[in-house]
Amino acid sequence: MSSRRQTDTFEFTPPEVARVTAHLESLTEAADGWINLLPGVEQDEQQNEAPSGLFAFFGNRQPPVSMATLMPARAARQVFDGVTIGLLHPTGSKAVARLADAGVPLPDGWVVRQDHNRRGLVVRAALGAPAGDVVGWSVRAGAALCREEMTGQWQAVVYLP
Repeated sequence: MSSRRQTDTFEFTPPEVARVTAHLESLTEAADGWINLLPGVEQDEQQNEAPSGLFAFFGNRQPPVSMATLMPARAARQVFDGVTIGLLHPTGSKAVARLADAGVPLPDGWVVRQDHNRRGLVVRAALGAPAGDVVGWSVRAGAALCREEMTGQWQAVVYLP
């Protein structure tokens, strides 16, 4: 028996996020699993070049692409907590202010849990926030914090219960 979690990986083009939203609703009901969302970016030969020597080991460079992780509250916390959204991104701290400047403010009732230059942004959605709102905000925020030219396509990797 494998200990690996099953996944469903697919591409989507915002604003068509119904499949991602349906998965988030299922995961929220199960109080298990999570979703990673990654923007498609134009490939550039320089992107594929890894730093060498000591710079590879001690490098401080963040990847230029953002990644959003959507995680429903676990069963023990489901009555108290909404979905947690983690955004790894290359723009440093104060991401909430940058998002507001880009027209992607934090919705009312959502709480910032962390806004760190290396560990990223962690936000908790309001309890009962519609899954479509969570997915839509996550995609807009991820796009606003991405430093690469995006294709318009996104990839979802759903880690099933």
